[in-house]
Amino acid sequence: MRLNLPERSLLHLALLWAVLGALATVAVLPYTLALYPARAAQLPPLGILVLASVAQSFVLLLGLSWLGLRLGRPLGLDSPLVRAWLERQPPSQPPSTLVRAGVAGLMIGGGLLLLDRLFAPLLPPLAGLTLPTVALWKRLLASGYGGITEELLLRLFLMTLLAWLLRRSFVRRQDLTPPWVFWAAILLAALLFGAAHLPAASTLWPLTAGVVVRTLALNALAGVGFGYLYWKRGLEHAMLAHFCADLVLHGVGGS
Repeated sequence: MRLNLPERSLLHLALLWAVLGALATVAVLPYTLALYPARAAQLPPLGILVLASVAQSFVLLLGLSWLGLRLGRPLGLDSPLVRAWLERQPPSQPPSTLVRAGVAGLMIGGGLLLLDRLFAPLLPPLAGLTLPTVALWKRLLASGYGGITEELLLRLFLMTLLAWLLRRSFVRRQDLTPPWVFWAAILLAALLFGAAHLPAASTLWPLTAGVVVRTLALNALAGVGFGYLYWKRGLEHAMLAHFCADLVLHGVGGS
Protein backbone atom coordinates (compact mmCIF):
# COMPACT_ATOMS: atom_id res chain seq x y z
CA MET A 1 0.00 0.00 0.00
CA ARG A 2 1.52 3.29 -1.13
CA LEU A 3 1.25 6.22 1.28
CA ASN A 4 0.61 9.68 -0.14
CA LEU A 5 2.21 11.85 2.51
CA PRO A 6 3.05 15.54 1.92
CA GLU A 7 6.67 16.62 2.31
CA ARG A 8 5.80 18.85 5.27
CA SER A 9 4.29 15.89 7.11
CA LEU A 10 7.48 13.88 6.54
CA LEU A 11 9.65 16.72 7.83
CA HIS A 12 7.51 17.23 10.94
CA LEU A 13 7.64 13.51 11.68
CA ALA A 14 11.39 13.39 11.15
CA LEU A 15 11.92 16.43 13.38
CA LEU A 16 9.87 14.95 16.21
CA TRP A 17 11.60 11.59 16.08
CA ALA A 18 15.03 13.23 15.83
CA VAL A 19 14.34 15.25 18.99
CA LEU A 20 13.09 12.20 20.90
CA GLY A 21 15.96 10.07 19.62
CA ALA A 22 18.52 12.67 20.68
CA LEU A 23 16.97 12.84 24.16
CA ALA A 24 17.05 9.04 24.39
CA THR A 25 20.73 9.11 23.44
CA VAL A 26 21.41 11.44 26.36
CA ALA A 27 19.28 9.29 28.67
CA VAL A 28 21.55 6.30 28.08
CA LEU A 29 24.65 8.21 29.22
CA PRO A 30 24.27 7.49 32.98
CA TYR A 31 24.11 3.76 32.20
CA THR A 32 27.06 3.86 29.80
CA LEU A 33 29.25 5.92 32.12
CA ALA A 34 28.50 3.61 35.05
CA LEU A 35 29.17 0.48 32.99
CA TYR A 36 32.51 1.72 31.62
CA PRO A 37 34.03 3.92 34.35
CA ALA A 38 37.53 3.74 32.85
CA ARG A 39 36.30 5.23 29.59
CA ALA A 40 34.22 7.81 31.44
CA ALA A 41 37.39 9.24 32.99
CA GLN A 42 38.74 9.99 29.50
CA LEU A 43 35.65 11.81 28.25
CA PRO A 44 35.13 15.59 28.20
CA PRO A 45 33.14 17.32 30.98
CA LEU A 46 29.56 16.12 31.31
CA GLY A 47 27.98 19.32 30.00
CA ILE A 48 30.05 19.26 26.83
CA LEU A 49 29.39 15.54 26.43
CA VAL A 50 25.63 16.04 26.68
CA LEU A 51 25.58 18.93 24.22
CA ALA A 52 27.75 17.05 21.75
CA SER A 53 25.60 13.93 22.04
CA VAL A 54 22.39 15.88 21.51
CA ALA A 55 23.70 17.80 18.51
CA GLN A 56 25.31 14.82 16.81
CA SER A 57 22.36 12.51 17.41
CA PHE A 58 19.80 15.08 16.30
CA VAL A 59 21.51 15.82 12.99
CA LEU A 60 22.08 12.13 12.23
CA LEU A 61 18.58 11.02 13.21
CA LEU A 62 16.90 13.89 11.39
CA GLY A 63 18.50 12.93 8.10
CA LEU A 64 18.02 9.19 8.48
CA SER A 65 14.45 9.50 9.77
CA TRP A 66 13.46 11.75 6.88
CA LEU A 67 15.05 9.37 4.39
CA GLY A 68 13.37 6.35 5.99
CA LEU A 69 9.97 8.03 5.92
CA ARG A 70 10.49 9.11 2.32
CA LEU A 71 11.55 5.65 1.12
CA GLY A 72 8.80 4.03 3.17
CA ARG A 73 6.00 5.83 1.34
CA PRO A 74 5.78 3.45 -1.66
CA LEU A 75 6.23 0.47 0.68
CA GLY A 76 3.52 1.38 3.18
CA LEU A 77 6.09 1.58 6.00
CA ASP A 78 5.22 4.44 8.28
CA SER A 79 4.85 5.97 11.71
CA PRO A 80 1.04 6.02 11.56
CA LEU A 81 0.07 6.91 15.11
CA VAL A 82 2.37 9.87 15.54
CA ARG A 83 1.59 11.04 12.00
CA ALA A 84 -2.14 10.97 12.79
CA TRP A 85 -1.49 12.92 15.98
CA LEU A 86 0.54 15.57 14.16
CA GLU A 87 -2.14 15.89 11.48
CA ARG A 88 -4.91 15.94 14.12
CA GLN A 89 -6.53 12.89 12.61
CA PRO A 90 -8.05 9.93 14.48
CA PRO A 91 -5.60 7.05 14.93
CA SER A 92 -5.83 4.32 12.34
CA GLN A 93 -5.44 1.56 14.95
CA PRO A 94 -7.12 0.96 18.32
CA PRO A 95 -5.10 1.31 21.55
CA SER A 96 -5.34 -2.46 22.06
CA THR A 97 -2.72 -2.96 19.33
CA LEU A 98 -0.21 -1.00 21.39
CA VAL A 99 -1.05 -3.08 24.45
CA ARG A 100 -0.38 -6.25 22.47
CA ALA A 101 2.90 -4.81 21.18
CA GLY A 102 3.98 -4.03 24.74
CA VAL A 103 3.09 -7.53 25.90
CA ALA A 104 4.97 -8.98 22.93
CA GLY A 105 8.01 -6.94 23.96
CA LEU A 106 7.84 -8.23 27.52
CA MET A 107 7.64 -11.78 26.19
CA ILE A 108 10.58 -11.18 23.86
CA GLY A 109 12.63 -9.86 26.77
CA GLY A 110 11.72 -12.84 28.95
CA GLY A 111 12.47 -15.26 26.13
CA LEU A 112 15.88 -13.71 25.57
CA LEU A 113 16.75 -14.12 29.25
CA LEU A 114 15.86 -17.81 29.05
CA LEU A 115 17.84 -18.31 25.84
CA ASP A 116 20.80 -16.51 27.37
CA ARG A 117 20.86 -19.11 30.13
CA LEU A 118 20.84 -21.88 27.54
CA PHE A 119 23.83 -20.33 25.80
CA ALA A 120 25.76 -19.86 29.06
CA PRO A 121 27.62 -23.23 28.87
CA LEU A 122 28.97 -22.25 25.43
CA LEU A 123 30.56 -19.03 26.68
CA PRO A 124 34.16 -18.76 27.87
CA PRO A 125 34.83 -17.40 31.38
CA LEU A 126 35.00 -13.66 31.87
CA ALA A 127 38.73 -13.95 32.63
CA GLY A 128 38.46 -12.28 36.03
CA LEU A 129 36.53 -9.31 34.68
CA THR A 130 34.20 -7.81 37.28
CA LEU A 131 31.29 -5.85 35.91
CA PRO A 132 30.29 -2.79 37.94
CA THR A 133 26.89 -2.71 39.59
CA VAL A 134 24.69 -0.21 37.79
CA ALA A 135 21.79 1.42 39.63
CA LEU A 136 18.34 0.23 38.59
CA TRP A 137 17.19 3.69 37.50
CA LYS A 138 20.14 3.99 35.13
CA ARG A 139 19.40 0.58 33.62
CA LEU A 140 15.73 1.37 33.13
CA LEU A 141 16.49 4.80 31.70
CA ALA A 142 18.70 3.15 29.10
CA SER A 143 15.68 1.29 27.72
CA GLY A 144 14.58 4.43 25.90
CA TYR A 145 17.68 4.30 23.72
CA GLY A 146 16.77 0.88 22.36
CA GLY A 147 13.10 1.71 22.07
CA ILE A 148 13.54 4.99 20.21
CA THR A 149 17.03 5.57 18.84
CA GLU A 150 17.82 2.01 17.78
CA GLU A 151 14.43 1.63 16.14
CA LEU A 152 14.93 4.84 14.18
CA LEU A 153 18.28 3.57 12.95
CA LEU A 154 17.52 -0.09 12.41
CA ARG A 155 13.87 -0.21 11.43
CA LEU A 156 12.82 3.20 10.11
CA PHE A 157 16.07 3.74 8.22
CA LEU A 158 17.91 0.44 7.65
CA MET A 159 15.03 -1.99 7.21
CA THR A 160 13.15 0.50 5.04
CA LEU A 161 16.23 1.13 2.91
CA LEU A 162 16.81 -2.61 2.45
CA ALA A 163 13.18 -3.21 1.48
CA TRP A 164 13.29 -0.29 -0.96
CA LEU A 165 16.50 -1.57 -2.57
CA LEU A 166 15.21 -5.14 -2.82
CA ARG A 167 11.96 -4.07 -4.42
CA ARG A 168 13.68 -1.72 -6.82
CA SER A 169 16.21 -4.40 -7.82
CA PHE A 170 14.07 -7.53 -8.05
CA VAL A 171 10.39 -6.59 -8.41
CA ARG A 172 9.13 -5.58 -11.83
CA ARG A 173 5.77 -4.18 -10.75
CA GLN A 174 6.65 -1.19 -8.59
CA ASP A 175 3.03 -0.75 -7.50
CA LEU A 176 3.17 -4.02 -5.54
CA THR A 177 5.57 -5.20 -2.84
CA PRO A 178 5.57 -8.98 -2.32
CA PRO A 179 5.91 -10.22 1.27
CA TRP A 180 9.32 -11.78 0.62
CA VAL A 181 10.78 -8.28 0.23
CA PHE A 182 9.72 -7.36 3.75
CA TRP A 183 10.85 -10.67 5.22
CA ALA A 184 14.26 -10.36 3.58
CA ALA A 185 14.63 -6.80 4.84
CA ILE A 186 13.51 -7.84 8.33
CA LEU A 187 16.05 -10.68 8.47
CA LEU A 188 18.93 -8.65 7.04
CA ALA A 189 18.31 -5.74 9.40
CA ALA A 190 17.99 -8.16 12.34
CA LEU A 191 21.30 -9.85 11.50
CA LEU A 192 23.02 -6.49 11.21
CA PHE A 193 21.43 -5.55 14.53
CA GLY A 194 23.01 -8.65 16.04
CA ALA A 195 26.38 -7.98 14.42
CA ALA A 196 26.36 -4.45 15.85
CA HIS A 197 26.44 -6.00 19.34
CA LEU A 198 29.62 -7.99 18.68
CA PRO A 199 31.99 -5.15 19.71
CA ALA A 200 30.24 -4.92 23.09
CA ALA A 201 30.41 -8.71 23.48
CA SER A 202 34.14 -8.62 22.71
CA THR A 203 34.71 -6.48 25.82
CA LEU A 204 33.40 -9.37 27.94
CA TRP A 205 34.65 -12.48 26.12
CA PRO A 206 36.93 -13.43 23.26
CA LEU A 207 34.83 -13.78 20.12
CA THR A 208 34.61 -17.55 20.06
CA ALA A 209 32.06 -19.36 17.91
CA GLY A 210 29.75 -19.68 20.91
CA VAL A 211 29.93 -15.97 21.70
CA VAL A 212 29.30 -14.98 18.08
CA VAL A 213 26.36 -17.38 17.68
CA ARG A 214 24.82 -16.28 20.97
CA THR A 215 25.18 -12.58 20.20
CA LEU A 216 23.83 -12.87 16.68
CA ALA A 217 21.00 -15.24 17.60
CA LEU A 218 19.63 -13.38 20.61
CA ASN A 219 19.73 -9.94 19.04
CA ALA A 220 18.55 -11.13 15.62
CA LEU A 221 15.56 -12.95 17.11
CA ALA A 222 14.51 -9.76 18.85
CA GLY A 223 15.11 -7.78 15.67
CA VAL A 224 12.83 -10.08 13.68
CA GLY A 225 10.02 -9.48 16.15
CA PHE A 226 10.47 -5.72 16.09
CA GLY A 227 10.76 -5.70 12.31
CA TYR A 228 7.55 -7.67 11.91
CA LEU A 229 5.70 -5.19 14.11
CA TYR A 230 7.10 -2.29 12.10
CA TRP A 231 5.90 -3.89 8.89
CA LYS A 232 2.45 -4.88 10.07
CA ARG A 233 1.60 -2.20 12.63
CA GLY A 234 3.99 0.71 12.27
CA LEU A 235 7.06 2.20 13.87
CA GLU A 236 5.44 3.02 17.21
CA HIS A 237 4.56 -0.63 17.84
CA ALA A 238 8.12 -1.74 17.14
CA MET A 239 9.42 0.98 19.46
CA LEU A 240 7.10 0.02 22.30
CA ALA A 241 7.97 -3.67 21.96
CA HIS A 242 11.70 -2.90 21.94
CA PHE A 243 11.34 -0.61 24.94
CA CYS A 244 9.43 -3.24 26.93
CA ALA A 245 11.92 -5.94 25.99
CA ASP A 246 14.77 -3.75 27.21
CA LEU A 247 12.90 -3.04 30.45
CA VAL A 248 12.95 -6.78 31.12
CA LEU A 249 16.58 -7.21 30.06
CA HIS A 250 17.86 -4.21 32.03
CA GLY A 251 15.46 -4.47 34.96
CA VAL A 252 15.16 -8.21 35.55
CA GLY A 253 18.27 -9.39 33.76
CA GLY A 254 20.43 -6.61 35.13
CA SER A 255 22.30 -6.19 31.86
